[in-house]
Amino acid sequence: MPFFTMKSLEMKKYLPPKPAPLPADFDEFFATLTEKEKELHQLATEKLGSSYFIQWTHMYLEWSKAKAKAST
Repeated sequence: MPFFTMKSLEMKKYLPPKPAPLPADFDEFFATLTEKEKELHQLATEKLGSSYFIQWTHMYLEWSKAKAKAST
């Protein structure tokens, strides 16, 4: 008696992981970007998928530091 079935041999379709969650102030940050920076963000989102974390990018970190400095 075989220990496998045809159903167990079927290929499962790959489902990529969900994209990383955006920071709470993403809309405010995105509004400050130039068109070229927006295009770069879109390209990174498409090509890197769940490996792209906007809150770890130099653009976002610099913007966040400037925002914190301006509020003090």
